[in-house]
Amino acid sequence: MRIGVNLFPSVGGSGNLATRLGEHLADRGHIIHFISYQKPFSLMWQQPKGVYVDLVDNFDYPLFKDIGSPYGVALSSKIVRVSRSANLDVVHSHYAIPHAMAAFVAREITGVPYVVTLHGSDVHTLGIDPAYRPIVKHTVQHADAVTTVAEFLRQKALNELGIEREIEVIPNFIDVQTFRRAEGLRLVVESGCVALRSGTETIDPEERVILHASNFRPVKRVVDLIDAMRLVVDELPRTRLVIAGDGPTRIQVERRIEELGLCDNVHLLGIKSNMRELMCTADLFVLNSTVEGMPLVLLEAMACSVPVVTTPAGGVPELVRPGVDGVVTEGFETEELASAIIETLEDDVRRQSLGRAGRRRVEESFSASAVVPRYERLFEEVIE
Repeated sequence: MRIGVNLFPSVGGSGNLATRLGEHLADRGHIIHFISYQKPFSLMWQQPKGVYVDLVDNFDYPLFKDIGSPYGVALSSKIVRVSRSANLDVVHSHYAIPHAMAAFVAREITGVPYVVTLHGSDVHTLGIDPAYRPIVKHTVQHADAVTTVAEFLRQKALNELGIEREIEVIPNFIDVQTFRRAEGLRLVVESGCVALRSGTETIDPEERVILHASNFRPVKRVVDLIDAMRLVVDELPRTRLVIAGDGPTRIQVERRIEELGLCDNVHLLGIKSNMRELMCTADLFVLNSTVEGMPLVLLEAMACSVPVVTTPAGGVPELVRPGVDGVVTEGFETEELASAIIETLEDDVRRQSLGRAGRRRVEESFSASAVVPRYERLFEEVIE
């Protein structure tokens, strides 16, 4: 098949999943055309055989000075051109806004069918906002097929976005051969900074390392995680929190770290491409969100046998079964999160057991080999 993929190319969840899926489909012999405003993040270092990147035209024009370039129009036009030049069989739109609309317009012109995958805020937040809802609803409703990455999102699409059609749940996935436990990787602290090294040099073996990774949007509650970390350090002083990522609340996070006197216990790494290696240095991974679809970062941690502590945000309990594959708090209170972290860090036997259980969970239900063929079959049905 010749598949066009329109996506956000950043390190966020929808773009990450879209790129990984495209790469796996290319490995299975299909031709993939990523259509976006820049090269997807994970393709910056290598571009597999059978994968092409088609950049959307962007230009300045005085008329658009106050409102910005009309990206949706340019994206639709690019999909039309790629559909014709590459003879696409299907277009896969990840994240409805503006990708479902662009694929809908392109189908009206070329007749090439499109599939929409809903990832999260395009359903439960932006998708239901009056500024976007009529277009999102129409272009999702009239797609040739629709998927969500979690049952939680499917219900949101039906009940709040008002979609009245079949929606298939195909969960996020991870390459369990790439994301797996590696030994001999340790974090070291030099002049207050954290670095990753192989070998024997390490943070004090008695210290525990908690890892968090996100895009620092308010929904990720990184500031609240710092508050919880103050309670953890009060109980377990030899604990460090390492945070990968960047985003809009970073300044507030930095200030909160200083206010709570945690500069020696919390380390901000910025955006990192070596997440697998970082995962393998952690004793625990923590996600503290209020809303999630099917967070890839939890899949990555679990695939690396890192025990997870998380909140019951959206689709998270569909992945992490409370007390079975990891720790899921009952609510979203800072004190409860801190207690869950402390209890997990203090019980080495249970922590290691949860790490192994998380790995098994991903291998059985959320691996690339289990999920990618489902997309493949869906595309084949749409093309027929």
